[in-house]
Amino acid sequence: MKKNNSKTVNFSPQKMLLSDKSAFSVKEAYKTLRTNIMFSLPGKESKCIGVVSPDRGDGKSSVAINLAISFAQLNKKVIIVDCDLRLPTIASKLGIDPKPGLTNFLSGNQESDQPLIRRSPEYGIDIMTSGDVPPDPTALLGSKQMSEFIVLLKKYYDYIILDFPPATIVSDAALLSGIVDGYLIVVRHNESEFSKINETLRQMQFADAKILGFVYNGKEEHKKYYRKGRYSNYYYNYYYKKSD
Repeated sequence: MKKNNSKTVNFSPQKMLLSDKSAFSVKEAYKTLRTNIMFSLPGKESKCIGVVSPDRGDGKSSVAINLAISFAQLNKKVIIVDCDLRLPTIASKLGIDPKPGLTNFLSGNQESDQPLIRRSPEYGIDIMTSGDVPPDPTALLGSKQMSEFIVLLKKYYDYIILDFPPATIVSDAALLSGIVDGYLIVVRHNESEFSKINETLRQMQFADAKILGFVYNGKEEHKKYYRKGRYSNYYYNYYYKKSD
């Protein structure tokens, strides 16, 4: 029987975060993604990037965090904001308390003395978690306060990464299309359904949102090792594909 050299990489939430210990292929893939975004959004002014997926479990939150870390590695000022106000995951992936956060800021309801924006010295990024689950998340994200908040963040950060809920579950991501500079759509290998990807595109296009491209996530990694001091070919777990 022919030996199968393919390898499926299963990470814990912490191990999925980009670091010096990440696989070479993963680090290079995020460098490629980062570079393509920079070319897609030229100029020196602050950039706001929305990350969305067709469904739960596509890996969008991990991609959003790692993209933020990747930009921070260029000494950019970066903040990630958890805009998935129904089932947020940014706080758990980074191992921090989800409260207070975005909903507390937008509603003016902050009972804790903890800062709304927290710093991760380990990853070099700032984080705003989701906060308390509100009765009407869509109203908060579509509010004037939310738009004004993004405008305020653009005065202090080079890159603002917004992690939105899945597009086929709620249409929250499209609410901010007028102020988000571009969206990444994260799809998962052998999981994302074509009909849901198509529905995500339809929603984004209906809102006149700029789609930067797709991140294809969860593909098995095929790796050939070093031989005679030369690099072999790597198949990245993540890659960027610019939309037409």
